[in-house]
Parts: sequence; C-alpha cells; structure tokens
Amino acid sequence: DTNTRVLGLIKGDFNGIGGYLQTDQLKRIEASGNAKVLEAESMRVMMMQFNTTRGPLSDVHVRRALNYAFDYDGFNKNILGGLVERNPTPLPNTIWGNPKDVKGYSFDVEKAKAELAKAKLKVDRPLEIHFLTGFAQSEQAAQLFQNGLQKIGIQSKVIGTPWPTIVERFGKPETTPDISVYWISTYYADPHNWIGEMFHSNNKGTFKNAHHYSNPKVDELLDKAVQSTDPATRAKLYEEATRIVVEDAPGLWIYNTKWYGPYSKKLQGIVFCPIGNAQEMRTAYYE
Repeated sequence: DTNTRVLGLIKGDFNGIGGYLQTDQLKRIEASGNAKVLEAESMRVMMMQFNTTRGPLSDVHVRRALNYAFDYDGFNKNILGGLVERNPTPLPNTIWGNPKDVKGYSFDVEKAKAELAKAKLKVDRPLEIHFLTGFAQSEQAAQLFQNGLQKIGIQSKVIGTPWPTIVERFGKPETTPDISVYWISTYYADPHNWIGEMFHSNNKGTFKNAHHYSNPKVDELLDKAVQSTDPATRAKLYEEATRIVVEDAPGLWIYNTKWYGPYSKKLQGIVFCPIGNAQEMRTAYYE
C-alpha cells in the first residue's frame, strides 16, 4: 500500500517508487531528508468530452456555458494542491503547434449564464457526467463540475463507469454519455496525437473522439498538417485547428500532468520522458 512504499523509500529500503501519490505523501517524502521528488511537466491532458450529437450539447452556446462552469483553479490549485499545470487547449502546454495566444475558458458564472441565454436549445434535462471508476481525480472533477453546473441552473447526475464499458459506449452517438471525464496520454510526441486524433471526423466513436465532433474546416487543416513534412507549416496548421476547436467547445480541458519521481537522494542521473511517463534508468548512478 502507499504508506508502506513511502516509508520504505524514506528508510532507504527502496531507491524509488511510483509517482502517482497524494500531495501529503509527496510533501512527506520531501520533508524526510533522505529522499527527493523530481518534477517535470508531462504531456497527459485531463479533459471532459461532450457528446456533440445530442441536444442540448449539440448547441455550441450550451457547450461554451459548460466551459465557463468548471472551477479550474479550485480543482488544480485547491483539490490537487497545485501539482498540475492549467492546460486551456486540447494540446499539452509543452508541445509545439499549441497556440500560445489562446487563453481558453475560465470559471465565470455570469459568462456561463450569458452563453445559455444565447442558446437555441434549452437544458431541460439532467446531464450525465461519467467518471472513471477507480480514478479518484476523475470523480472529484465530476463532482466539482456538478456543483458549477448547479450554480448556472443546470441539473446533473454523476455516474461511475469502468473504462472498458465507457469505451464501448463511445462507439455510437446514441450510447455515448453526455459528458465523460478522463485523460489523453502521450502515445507519440506529435500534435496529431491530440488535436489530430481527437477532432478529425474520421475518428468519431473512438476513445479520443468520444464527442463525435465533426468540422470540415478542421478536417481540412488536419489533413494538410499530417501530409506536410515542414515543421513550421505543420505548426501553423495545428495552431489554426486548435483555435477553431476551442471556439467550438466540444469538450473542456483542465490540466496538463506533472510527473513526480520519488527517489533516494543517493540516486542521480534520472531522465524523464513524457511518452508513457517513463524514466530513463540507464543514465542513473549512485552519488
């Protein structure tokens, strides 16, 4: 269990342990004097996917209202203790092709209500927010979002769903939940891993494009980007596609993961790789 692993690291029984720890455990390790916690910003984006095919989430103003109804700072800074970085777009902050001028949405009840007033479709039923069972952060985000929605007059239900079940449901628009809370990791270090696979219409119904999003202009930009061999051209195309997607608000994007590596202070030379949140141990040595 977590306490046993942390105590073993502090006592020197272990040289390193897994980094998915609660804030208090990381602080306990740092305060011990015998161990350290290495830190690096990774490329694993936490988000919520909206089913854009079904009312009321088929209305862009409703989707924008939902983006304004999530308390990003409350989640990232208070609940998670500042151990993550706010990520306002589908692309990680650390990848090229991410438009730096896009600030994204912020928690603003009045702006959320203003967007609802513009919507042609009314939110006349409780929205279902599905989190991944066994992942505490997913559930915490869903519950916080439920509270934000209540402040703008929207009722919701928070439902836990196992990963295999929810992926199967993503296959069809009619079975895809209204809102799903999970992460997209780094399968390969290229913007297409996120913006390309998440928002090209060819990928509708996969776990990446669970919102069944389709925009011909975005498809055109993504096709050009993946066919080009010029990095500067590709970056501009991905930036333009990202700006459109953020305006269309088919989901909301919460944070980019930070990697934390709890290791003995005697161990040096560990190199972090964002692909799979892996650590290169061949370079490690005792000091």
